[in-house]
Amino acid sequence: MKILTICLSQDLGGLELYAYRSALKLTENSELVFVAHPQGKLADKLATSPINTYQMTTSFYRFPLISAFRLARLIDRLGIDLIHMHWGKDLALAALAKKLSRRKPALVYTRQMNVTRSKKDMYHQFLYGEMDLMITITKLLADLYLDFLGDAFKNRIKPLYYGVSKPAHELSNEEISTSRKEIGFDDNDFIAGCFGRLEHGKGQYLLIEAIKQAADEGTIIKALIVGHEMNPGYRNELKAKADELGIANNIEFKDFMPDPQNMMQICDCIVLTTHAETFGLVLPEAMRAGVAVIGSKAGGVPEIIDHEDTGLLFESKNSTDLKNQLLKLESDASFKHRLATNGKKKSDDLFNEEKHFEALSSILENVAATHEH
Repeated sequence: MKILTICLSQDLGGLELYAYRSALKLTENSELVFVAHPQGKLADKLATSPINTYQMTTSFYRFPLISAFRLARLIDRLGIDLIHMHWGKDLALAALAKKLSRRKPALVYTRQMNVTRSKKDMYHQFLYGEMDLMITITKLLADLYLDFLGDAFKNRIKPLYYGVSKPAHELSNEEISTSRKEIGFDDNDFIAGCFGRLEHGKGQYLLIEAIKQAADEGTIIKALIVGHEMNPGYRNELKAKADELGIANNIEFKDFMPDPQNMMQICDCIVLTTHAETFGLVLPEAMRAGVAVIGSKAGGVPEIIDHEDTGLLFESKNSTDLKNQLLKLESDASFKHRLATNGKKKSDDLFNEEKHFEALSSILENVAATHEH
């Protein structure tokens, strides 16, 4: 099978990294070429990889006719069987290139982002009509897309959960103790970790408020908040809030870490405070690391966490409910251990990176085999 992966996004976030990782995995059993933007951050990553890369740009995302002609010629020249795309703005390019090519390869769209409006207008019906399959990262997203596209797409939308790797190294009790002390925590501290970009919608302020409420009730909860700022100065805003509430000494802030699972293991639980996360990758990462998790009851998170079985859910944007869930874990070590054990078992099975890419490869092979050129 010959695959053409498209991702012209110039960023390097979760979407782009997934496009890269999936392409890297698919090269093990398929011929693959990756189409990327020459000024994009992906181009630098691809340059040091074994993936064959073709660079191109487009100025008109809604109707990139000239770029589509170029891409169609590439498809025909390479004998491409399947186009795999990831970034929403590339859909018009992929659909037009398929239409203009002689090969008429299958088109598979892995959709990671949420959808908020109907796609039943003539323009979108044409674009999505060229799509053989949409892979969504949650069942909720699959249902939303079916609502917005219409029943004609009922058999062309399939959910496939993200997969994450297991920790590269399982920390010993001694290593956990050492790491805690290096950051400023004690062995007996109850630590809630919060990993993700620092911005209002990610909800780190909710954890700060919950810690204050717990302190008012006589329970000290510490927090490790890790992530880079989307807007410079937001970390200082969070620090100022903690200081204003009188709990600044309970919270440690760290910048982005390339290996978060290592640091997650020093925490008693990992909290996802995002108002509404399409998936919430940090949760299965923590679960595979054997750490109890708490997530907001919105978006795709309830598909990851089974409340009081594999983790805990709290009402989105409600710091009081978050405090209540934290106290359940802080006050009952055996309950915390049971959730962590069950969560690891679920994530090792359902959110396993190796199993994910095996399933993805099988799906793409099946689409290519059944597609009529």
